[in-house]
Amino acid sequence: MNYSVSYIRFIIILSLWHTCCSAAIQLNNSIIQSQYNSNNFQYKGIAIGGWLLLEPYITPSLFLAFNSTINETESDIPVDEYHYCKYLGQEEASARLTQHWETFYTEDDFAQIKDYGLNMVRIPIGYWAFQKLDDDPYVMGAQDYLDKALGWAKNNDLKVWIDLHGTPGSQNGFDNSGFRDIGYPGWFNETEYLNVTYQVLNQIYEKYGTGEFAEQYNDTILGIEVVNEPYTPSLSMKKLLSFYQQTYVDARNIQTLNNTIVIQDGFQPIGYYNYFMNDGQIFINSNNSNSNSNSNGTGTNLYNILIDHHHYEVFGSVVDSNITQHLSNIKNFAQSIEHELSSHPAVVGEWSAALTDCTPWLNGVGLGARYAGEPPYNMTKIGSCSNINNFSKWSKQQKKNTRKFIEMQIDQYNRYTNGWIFWCFKTETSIEWDFQKLVELELMPQPLDNFTYIDNGTDTDAQAMNGSSLLSISYKTIILSLVISWFII
Repeated sequence: MNYSVSYIRFIIILSLWHTCCSAAIQLNNSIIQSQYNSNNFQYKGIAIGGWLLLEPYITPSLFLAFNSTINETESDIPVDEYHYCKYLGQEEASARLTQHWETFYTEDDFAQIKDYGLNMVRIPIGYWAFQKLDDDPYVMGAQDYLDKALGWAKNNDLKVWIDLHGTPGSQNGFDNSGFRDIGYPGWFNETEYLNVTYQVLNQIYEKYGTGEFAEQYNDTILGIEVVNEPYTPSLSMKKLLSFYQQTYVDARNIQTLNNTIVIQDGFQPIGYYNYFMNDGQIFINSNNSNSNSNSNGTGTNLYNILIDHHHYEVFGSVVDSNITQHLSNIKNFAQSIEHELSSHPAVVGEWSAALTDCTPWLNGVGLGARYAGEPPYNMTKIGSCSNINNFSKWSKQQKKNTRKFIEMQIDQYNRYTNGWIFWCFKTETSIEWDFQKLVELELMPQPLDNFTYIDNGTDTDAQAMNGSSLLSISYKTIILSLVISWFII
């Protein structure tokens, strides 16, 4: 009898527990929480560049193939993915790109990324992976490989940024957007371009921020970068800020996954976004029918926003700096970011080991290097680029300077920001832009805090050299004094 009563009580309690849990699940179904956000994750990341969006300097073999099939001159080589696909046509471009997607990155790479001590990957992708304009020559299919990469990342305990790296008309005019028209970004030139950008981002929010993907990858999909490097010197800042606000509202209205919305600084100075979307609520009453903005006036809370800064020391006159100045520049840059962290968390989402712009096609197909004084850059020649990717020809000082430069960036970005993402994990030929090669050549610390030269922002090697110089001067002074004393006596 007592057993029967106990059993009945157990069944009742179990039923109540199930009902309560079901209610709780339904109640919380609107938001899928991740344990990570823009404030509590320290980035040690890597960019998967040149995979789902081509860049000629990363995979030159794909572009050099045109030399053997046309007139064997550089003028025959397509300058970006747009012209690559246009020249080949859909069928052939699809075949070549599918082979590239299948082989350039595999899960083994993601396992190695984890072994190197990195904790996240930033995956650039173009809008055409989700939706094309009517006259686009682009090939679709990269989206399937983004999905594969999410699985590889999850299997290896890596977090992911999905990075919209190319927009219709190009947000910057660089080949890294998929369409090169240097200095003349056409993104805001047509209403359709902006509308398609919203549509693509909303597809990303819907697919990766709700339902099965959100549940399966709630602690893998760390954030979504809504656009990479918009070239604000040639774009309307008013339109860009409106875009950032609108797509943020869309993200919060569509997604059930509370992930980070990443805003790229667009070449604006540190601190520019300190008072932008950093308090209270935001509401955009857009007439854009392609946006899923909240148009009933309720607005949305502002949270989990991250500012992405990119920093290189080669794209301008700064390439002429000596190593002491480069290291000082890094310290000043990192410490300036620290002052904006009270407004928004921030990372250095792109940096490299490059102390020159010598890597072939780094500036674009058909464009030379500032370091070598080559056109179209009106600069005095600093040095030769001939051996930039021939490590056996590097001097001891060149190797030492590169290691110092890397160590200083890791040290300072760890210390003063929410972290960093190196551009990029691997290339076909480059050294300065290839994390994998830098590790193999012992220029990249392993483990990542195993520094040889930099200690708390100080170049200990330079200190030691200065100390040796001072010691040498002291010995010379003593000898000179003894000689003078001898003659006086």
